Amino acid sequence: MRGIYVHIPFCHRKCGYCDFNSYAGLDTLVEPFVDALHREIEQSPYAGERFDTVFFGGGTPTYLSGEALASILEHLTCRFAIAPNAEITCEANPGSVSLAQLRLLRQAGFNRLSFGVQSFHLDELQCMDRIHTPAEVLQSVAWAREAGFENLNLDLIFALPQQTLERWEASVRQAIALQPEHLSLYALMLEPNTRFYHLYQKGKLRLPDEEVQVAMFRLAQQLTAEAGYHQYEISNYAKPGYECQHNMIYWRNEPYLGFGPGAVSYMEGRRWTNIKHPREYIRRIHAGEPLELEWERLTGWDSVAETLMLSLRMVDGVDLHALEQRFGLPVHQHYAPVIAQLIARGWLEQHGTTIRLTQEGLLWHSEVALAFFEK
Repeated sequence: MRGIYVHIPFCHRKCGYCDFNSYAGLDTLVEPFVDALHREIEQSPYAGERFDTVFFGGGTPTYLSGEALASILEHLTCRFAIAPNAEITCEANPGSVSLAQLRLLRQAGFNRLSFGVQSFHLDELQCMDRIHTPAEVLQSVAWAREAGFENLNLDLIFALPQQTLERWEASVRQAIALQPEHLSLYALMLEPNTRFYHLYQKGKLRLPDEEVQVAMFRLAQQLTAEAGYHQYEISNYAKPGYECQHNMIYWRNEPYLGFGPGAVSYMEGRRWTNIKHPREYIRRIHAGEPLELEWERLTGWDSVAETLMLSLRMVDGVDLHALEQRFGLPVHQHYAPVIAQLIARGWLEQHGTTIRLTQEGLLWHSEVALAFFEK
């Protein structure tokens, strides 16, 4: 499978935990950005090639008008061979959507929405600098259903400042009550150059300890399973048949093509990243200059190690025999000592030629991935 990613870099407000390539207060760049994005799509050397998923992320894609988003998707479908049954996702902020906008998106061909809910507690939302309220989440989900969307994802974050297990449970239960087809339940990550990170460095941000964070993760597993969701990746839970196809392209290390500032592409073994700031992105498009900020070619064992790292995020794990066929390298033999060590630590299990993380290993994925890269 192959996917297309479109990055919309604008936000109403930069959230305290966010290190994504997003910008607030750049309203004057919106129209020139949309024009530049159309030009990048038109100039793509991969025109006419088949893609199976499309994902609009950000930033906040719904910062743009429904008409602008529809025109971008229409251009993609004209320029590329988008599969008839393609999963086409748009991320959305519950505080910046309307019923009319969602109807327009559905009519344009978007068939999946991903709402950045993060919490159902107003004080937690305010702490994160989110612009929406819990009531707006309920309204947005109702509007999405009325607009005809039958595939919804809700994002939630746990291990927030001063968050308790009981408050996390309440948010998860409320999310489940809305009956989305998919849930993404992420642990808070403190990233450099974010407000949360600087507060934590100064001792002004109190986070749940590791024991509580593990309890939150286990509680999420329990509540989602009881509600009929299955965990198919460390942070992702789906009703049967509603796994996010686009994200699975990333986790399988399959090809994807990115458009927009900061968008990453991985095609034909080559990975590159577009220039990040929207203003410079627009300037380069109009000047006919390359958009690439950096690029690398992945070959041999580097590709295998990266594929293992990504694929092990999926609960079903990875088939080493399939990797050997894909890369033409003796994967099982090469990593046998590492695999044996990780099995002994209780982080990995092996069934035939398939390896996967144990329940304990799901908590230590980063350390498992590092072990494969150090080989």
